[in-house]
Formats: sequence, C-alpha cells, structure tokens
Amino acid sequence: MTAPSEKPLKPNPFITYRDSKTGKWVVVKPAPQQVTAIAA
Repeated sequence: MTAPSEKPLKPNPFITYRDSKTGKWVVVKPAPQQVTAIAA
C-alpha cells in the first residue's frame, strides 16, 4: 500500500473542454505570457 503524498498538486499547463457540436475533447495550450520589467 502506498502512502499519500504531502506535496500540493501542480496546475495543468493546458485547458480542456468538450466541443458541443462534435462531442470531442479539445486541448488548448495557452500562449506563454511575457513579463516586461520597467527599469526606474
């Protein structure tokens, strides 16, 4: 028997949803967000 992990789960790097017209699952990978730092 395995012991439960104490580590929190990581969020998925993608979004899934079911297309209502086709009934198929669609996987969407969000575009990476760019962080811009403004030097003062």
